[in-house]
Amino acid sequence: MSTNCKIVKVLCLVLMVLGIAAVALGIASFLGAPEIGSAANEGVVPIQVASVVMAVAGAFELVAGFLGARGANNPAHLMSFIVLGTVLVIVNAGEVALSVMGGSGPVWVNAAYAVLVLVAVLFAGRARREALDR
Repeated sequence: MSTNCKIVKVLCLVLMVLGIAAVALGIASFLGAPEIGSAANEGVVPIQVASVVMAVAGAFELVAGFLGARGANNPAHLMSFIVLGTVLVIVNAGEVALSVMGGSGPVWVNAAYAVLVLVAVLFAGRARREALDR
């Protein structure tokens, strides 16, 4: 396994852990929405919607991490990770732009996801090119 493949595998394992955590937090906050809503003086529906969005985003991160970790074993099959990773980078960069231009929420979380996935996609592209050149 080349150095690029090892880097892709480690970054994708981190992405999988973050995806699992996001899904778990999304489920927990969805189930605890009445308590969270009353404590935060918000309604239940906005918290449930945010929880579902978090769980779906975590599922995409989990799938992308799985595709990348599996593709690192055979770099010729990394194209599906590269495509899904690029979509995740664009979505997270868009969320950062929306937050900076007057939205709410922390910017650093989406910026960190975007950087993590972008680095993984760049190394996956290198690994794929190395495999195709052999």
